[in-house]
Amino acid sequence: MRALKIAAFSVAGLLGLVLVLLLAVVIFVDPNDYRADIEQLVERQTGRALTLEGDLKLSIFPWLALQAGPAALGDAPGFGDEPFVAIREARVGVRLLPLLLRRELEVGQVHLAGARINLITDETGRQNWSDFGAQDTAPEPTAAAEGGLEVPTIAGLQIEDAAVTIVNLRDKTRQVVRDFSLKTGRLASGKPFDLAAAFIFEQDRTLSAQVKFNAEVTADLDSNAHRLASPRIDVTLLGEGYPADGVPVEVRADAIVADLTRELYQLEDLQVNATWKGEGYPAAGVPIALRSPQLSADLAAQTLQLPELTLDVAGAQLSGSLSGREILDAPVLNGSLQLAQISPRQWLPRLGIELPVTTDPKVFEKLAFSSKLLATGSSVELADIQLQFDDTTARGMFGVADLDAMALRFDLDVDRIDADRYLPPAEEGEQQTQDDTGPTPIPVEALRALNARGELRVEQAVFAGIQFNKLRLGVTARDGRMRLNPVQAGMYGGKYSGDIGVDATGQAARITLDETISGVDFAPLFKDFLETERVSGRGNATLKLNGSGRDSDELLRTLSGTVNFSVTDGALEGADVWYEIRRARALIKQQAVPERTGPARTPFTALQGTGVMKNGVLSNNDLSVATQYLRIGGRGTVDIPANQLDYNLVATVLKFPREGADTADAQDLVDAEIPIKITGALDDPKVRPDVEGYLKNQLRQRVDQEREKLEDKVRERLGDKLRNLLN
Repeated sequence: MRALKIAAFSVAGLLGLVLVLLLAVVIFVDPNDYRADIEQLVERQTGRALTLEGDLKLSIFPWLALQAGPAALGDAPGFGDEPFVAIREARVGVRLLPLLLRRELEVGQVHLAGARINLITDETGRQNWSDFGAQDTAPEPTAAAEGGLEVPTIAGLQIEDAAVTIVNLRDKTRQVVRDFSLKTGRLASGKPFDLAAAFIFEQDRTLSAQVKFNAEVTADLDSNAHRLASPRIDVTLLGEGYPADGVPVEVRADAIVADLTRELYQLEDLQVNATWKGEGYPAAGVPIALRSPQLSADLAAQTLQLPELTLDVAGAQLSGSLSGREILDAPVLNGSLQLAQISPRQWLPRLGIELPVTTDPKVFEKLAFSSKLLATGSSVELADIQLQFDDTTARGMFGVADLDAMALRFDLDVDRIDADRYLPPAEEGEQQTQDDTGPTPIPVEALRALNARGELRVEQAVFAGIQFNKLRLGVTARDGRMRLNPVQAGMYGGKYSGDIGVDATGQAARITLDETISGVDFAPLFKDFLETERVSGRGNATLKLNGSGRDSDELLRTLSGTVNFSVTDGALEGADVWYEIRRARALIKQQAVPERTGPARTPFTALQGTGVMKNGVLSNNDLSVATQYLRIGGRGTVDIPANQLDYNLVATVLKFPREGADTADAQDLVDAEIPIKITGALDDPKVRPDVEGYLKNQLRQRVDQEREKLEDKVRERLGDKLRNLLN
């Protein structure tokens, strides 16, 4: 018992002696006397100047505490005069008795105010913090690591009015985290504590995010496993394009777990809610909700699992799943995506998008989508696509083979599509023409940026009124050059094939066309394309043309090349050439005009010709038309930009049709050459005999006949005189 008393008195005496010595240090030692030594030591170790402007204060009981006033650490050479780090005030303390009696390190509340950190990357990529952290040798193990001291506890951490500025002079970007504050409860290994933080993030003064964060944190330093329970993150987005009061975003979760030793990370019951607002959106905003019951990552095995993910945007629900491998070295992600069926006509207005008035008011009623997803660090591919859009179903793949170059790849099969249903309706009582809509610009800039390769196959299609079946379209585009080849389709009982090239490397696009149609029934083609029933027949045509321009009008005005065509067993509806010839003859002869016995049409057995096009005007010098009663030939021009044609033809009467009462009186027409003029719009040409030309031709024939008679008489008289002279 006496020994215990002696020991107790000894310990008490020792502690008293230590306290006396510490008290003597506080009374007789002024830490400001060592200001210069501290500054020199830091400069030797870092190569940067340390400036201690405020007083250094030291206290002893019950805490051994140090408080520093304003201080600054200079920046690296070449990065300006602003300090790398500056603080307004800092304070830290250690409780003495636990340290002396039990070798337990208990730190008081750590307080830091007015911290400023400047992180700079210059034009060459050099960073002003790159010289920190480099050590030639591994650090010596600390007493705590050797078991001398237990993991310290901290009464709390408080940071006020801190800011970090990140400037990249090479990329010309500036990011700022300002008004940063952080406050915690008592920090002890394995014990939960409250954490609250807030800051404002600014990106080049165009985007500002106000962030608040709260969570209960448990940090187990022995096992190196940590948990954030019920984390709450509230963000308000401000800046260009956002409303004055900002866009609120809420992030919630049950827990975030990180096992640093095993490199396992898990996120439980993630929920993200936002109401997106801004210019062009409805005043109430667009509600967005993201849900994921669980996300787990194993960095040691480099795997990722996201078994369920749901994104709801104003009622449109996109769901999917995701798994990943080699997520650190060479990430590969596999998953699936499904868009539940929606009505775009009802959904798009919720995003502030008003649909245009369409020819068919029943379009934009159905949209559904599903696919498999494959993504790497450089590519994204959607495979096994099932797309339902109104009456159109598409299957296949679509992806980006190179994200840096935005190299698009696709291979799609479509059952049917009628593009004309989505066009604006024509004005009531009027046919919509190119003049109504104006020229169509050629997207030169978009073509220069386009990098694509793929093939589209459509079983049935309608474009610009033309019906196709088994359409096949191959696309290759890169560096401003695009080629559509093969282009194949069945159309109107025949076939179409083409090779189309577009060169957009210059200011205007240059387009080349090499197209062939064979066995096409022109009657339904002209009816659908030009809305006219004036032409019928089955024929072939080839076009080899080129042109350039910034819009469709300029392109038509520069088209040049060659054209040839042939049509058999057809007719020109609305014009009866034989009747017009008879009618013109009756007028010349001052006879009664005959009545038409059939419809106004000119059937033909063959029509063919070749032409040269220059600046959008086709010159055709060998047009040949054969009918049962006439042989027609001649030349003319077709002005495509002006939608006009001008032909001068000559019809030769071969024989008379059986019908007609005036046949016997019209024998003078046999073998007669009758000029015919065809003028007017391409879709409504006017056909009429050239009466003036016919009369001139008749007069010329009579003059020739009279001249021949006169020559015969002269020759006869001369002959008689010569015979008399010879006799």
